Amino acid sequence: MSQMATLLVAVALVAACHRLIKSYPVVFCGLAAAVACFGVYFTYQPSPVEAVRAMAFAIQKGHAGFAFLVIVMFTGVFGESSAPRRALQPIRGELSLIAVILMAAHFVPYVISYGNMLGMLGSLRPSIVAGLAVAVVVLVLFCVLAVTSVKRVKHAMNARRWKQVQALAYGFFALIFVHLLGYLIVPAQAGAPEALTTLGFYTLVFGAYAALRLRRWRLDRRSALAG
Repeated sequence: MSQMATLLVAVALVAACHRLIKSYPVVFCGLAAAVACFGVYFTYQPSPVEAVRAMAFAIQKGHAGFAFLVIVMFTGVFGESSAPRRALQPIRGELSLIAVILMAAHFVPYVISYGNMLGMLGSLRPSIVAGLAVAVVVLVLFCVLAVTSVKRVKHAMNARRWKQVQALAYGFFALIFVHLLGYLIVPAQAGAPEALTTLGFYTLVFGAYAALRLRRWRLDRRSALAG
């Protein structure tokens, strides 16, 4: 399954390279841009090599960008003194930017495709129009989070305002699930095995995050009240 495999690769890569990412963020952002271009190029120019096609599919479908976004979001569910939090918190901004760059490989082709539909909105099914509306909101949040993930912009902003803007990431993450449901629910209801598996994977990821984030909020609140 592409989504699970991509997530495991991303976790392994970040675990192995988190110190290098902190020291050389520009290099890793450049590599992310190259990977995104790779995915888009081989989407429009399919390779005869199956492995290349599989990689391009995972990149262009947003699996790679989503995997890094999952790492960013799950960083917040760990305790302040835990090993994962100590390793990931210093590079959370860099990982966010890498995720945003990789997600561009998914957004760019679809922005072009959706742009061609603007003149046909009146003839489209309500579910498709709703999906397009959610995609537009996700794209706007994507751009805002991308800009504010840049360190120079972060340092130029008021700290409180920056935190408020970054809180939009929770809405962004939730809307991605809504966006996924928009195109998975119909084939899943029809019993399509791939759609059911994919929906199960995303439901597990988002459900686990919601449960763990709520648990972290309760623990932090209890600690604050005790202190």
